[in-house]
Amino acid sequence: MSELTRRTFFKGAAALGAAAMLGGCAPQEMKESETKDAAASGDDNAVVEVKHAWCKMCGPARTHCSTLCTIKDGRWVHVEGNPEAGNNYGRGSRSLCAKGNAAMHTVYSPTRLLYPMKRTGEKGEGKFEQITWDQALDEIAAKLKEQKEQYGAESYGVLSPQYYAVLGSLGRRFLNVHGSPNYLHSAICNSQRMFSRLVTIGGPVHGKATDTAPGQLGKTKLLIVWGFNSENSAINQGNPNGRLNAKENGMQIVDIRPMQEGLGAHADYWLPVRPGTDGALALAFLNIIIGEDLYDHDFVENWTNGFDELAEHVKQYTPAWAAEITGLPEEQIVEVGRLMGTVKPMGINCGNGIGDQSADGHWTVACACIIEAITGNLGIAGGGGAGMVMPEPLIKTKEIDLLSDRLPESEEDKANGWMAGVSKLVAPETPRWFQDMVTQESGPTTAYNKGLQSILSEDPYPLRFVFGQSSNPMSATRQPKTIAEALKKLDYYVVMDTAWNSSCDYADIVLPATTQYESADQFATKNSPAGTFIGINQVISEPPGETRSDWQYYLDLAVKMGYGADFWDGDIDKMLNEQLDGSGVTLEELREKGYVFKERTDGAKPTEPEYQNYAKMFENLPGGKMQCANDWIGDKPNATDTGTISRLPEYKGAPESLDGTPDVAAEYPLVISDVHAYRLCNHSYYHDVPYLRELQPEPWVKINPATGAKYGIADGDWMKIESPHGSIKMVARYFEPIAPDVLMTKRGWWEPCDELGLPGYGSLDGGSEVNVLYDDDIANYDGFTSAMAKQTLVKISKSEG
Repeated sequence: MSELTRRTFFKGAAALGAAAMLGGCAPQEMKESETKDAAASGDDNAVVEVKHAWCKMCGPARTHCSTLCTIKDGRWVHVEGNPEAGNNYGRGSRSLCAKGNAAMHTVYSPTRLLYPMKRTGEKGEGKFEQITWDQALDEIAAKLKEQKEQYGAESYGVLSPQYYAVLGSLGRRFLNVHGSPNYLHSAICNSQRMFSRLVTIGGPVHGKATDTAPGQLGKTKLLIVWGFNSENSAINQGNPNGRLNAKENGMQIVDIRPMQEGLGAHADYWLPVRPGTDGALALAFLNIIIGEDLYDHDFVENWTNGFDELAEHVKQYTPAWAAEITGLPEEQIVEVGRLMGTVKPMGINCGNGIGDQSADGHWTVACACIIEAITGNLGIAGGGGAGMVMPEPLIKTKEIDLLSDRLPESEEDKANGWMAGVSKLVAPETPRWFQDMVTQESGPTTAYNKGLQSILSEDPYPLRFVFGQSSNPMSATRQPKTIAEALKKLDYYVVMDTAWNSSCDYADIVLPATTQYESADQFATKNSPAGTFIGINQVISEPPGETRSDWQYYLDLAVKMGYGADFWDGDIDKMLNEQLDGSGVTLEELREKGYVFKERTDGAKPTEPEYQNYAKMFENLPGGKMQCANDWIGDKPNATDTGTISRLPEYKGAPESLDGTPDVAAEYPLVISDVHAYRLCNHSYYHDVPYLRELQPEPWVKINPATGAKYGIADGDWMKIESPHGSIKMVARYFEPIAPDVLMTKRGWWEPCDELGLPGYGSLDGGSEVNVLYDDDIANYDGFTSAMAKQTLVKISKSEG
């Protein structure tokens, strides 16, 4: 967006932001004692309030951490964790992570979107004019009606960011009523791992797939942390505390990931696996465990399907074979494989790095599931799953009805026995035959990236209208150059966000959203041994400009579309009251108090689970057994109907790799990947927050000092990074615990930080978006889950900043 357009677009925002910054909104400016003193003494005649809000800094509409927000003379000046809610290590915790402590900056940011805007120039130019909400909603409703009539309701699709409560409830309900199944799930998410767990080790439904992670960490003797960085993704949600406590009590830890960061330094074993080769390592572990007879014979004999096939199949995947691919010493692979086969109880934390963001993520996670199961560690205290059973919540609320029965069932759906709407999916995330309400999160799903590529390929048809809500497709998925071309060709694109993101330049309408701290339309509960907590977002700061909540948007649009009867006639209080009906808590009480805690007085305590109940655990699996050879998905069509899925684990690797594409490696000798979550931002958001940006002012890439010296790149130098797909510039950060042939970075540097005078960086070639470097050929995506590789080969050189 041009500077002239930018100044016009954000008129009034800069003054608001400057006042907030200069007015002293530092997170630690007023401690609890100081707020009490101010209120008691009448210091400067200050009016001090403390209100409740769920922290949104780990994602839009998230409800992980409850916070108490101190407001002085109408300005939010301090935030801390709510000790009543049980954040982090439990009740009494007031901690927040760096993001949570910087939340005020998102409210008072000078880059806030304040008014609905309509494009006036060509797509990509970033030229817009201010319009009213009524005009925006009228135009959106008219376009939806027109395209439904002309192309069918399925021509409308919605981009899903990380799980988003608004979209997963009201957004899905709107899709169902409108008649479209095209919920474009990211395919870079926990859902991918859940799909793999569900079809390998069972579970009643998608969201409750049997887990390989230990349910009682305090009883675990060996923890395998595999592609999982909870010091970034769950820093204030208890995981780091629990892991370190268990470590002090004697638990051994194996950390498998390319870069030893944070908690990795506390591991007993660190395996710096090359990005994208975890599948080879998993197969080698199976080779060791089965070949050296380290498996549980009783479990294998009674509860596995296809074990003998698997045993024969994995003979080819030797530790020596895996060492060449992964860059790990053969001896280390053997040592850790033997640990996994002999130390019990063992649990495996599978993270995004292996399950969601590699071309063979399904089989990597499936192998981890098989390892957990055949070693006898599934469903035992300290092993996979088997968490303590919580007492019933004392406050029970109702979920929003998705009205799934409104989604039309086609003749093709009926003929194939598919869930309604599946035949109309533009690019199924998982195979059409696999999708039903047991296996999916909330209904039929299209894959985000593949759905956007349909606009260019028109196969089987092009999406015509896409709504992007709290999601920036120029950074959220692979290859923004392809995405930019798709958005240019797209008939109609609407964005709703709190700040301008780099995809907005291609939008037809841009809508300004409130933050979670400016509306009181979402509540959540947390159940604990002590009782049940329910909290709602109170209004911490009045909505600036003409911002509107994402929840209210759906109700307002539904009314414009003539769907009002299915959306409480646009009345959000009616929606909330329906959810609270029978809970014993009224909306008025909740909004007034912010939160209610109902103490458990009946003496009920968490109870032991039913251990090793494999008949129940595997009841939805073929033959009632866990799948070493998979009869659920094996030999059936893949997600793109271009082939079938194997019954047995396979290693695919990244589209470009040192071992798999030696001709490419000759020119591009280094491997690059990126971390999925990072503690100073939420994916590609919050680089505009001063307290966070000052800790990472420039787009960084971690590099081994020996590698930097080899290429004449010093710590802090700008460097050019080129792959077969594109080129970017980043700042080198020397980091010892990373393999010499590996680089690690993070995505999403599009936001400027005006307060610190730091720029945003472009999303295309020459910018700093790592997704530019990656392959986006759909043929290379995981055939079962649509997971996409975030690894490629690169060459580097010193560059001017």
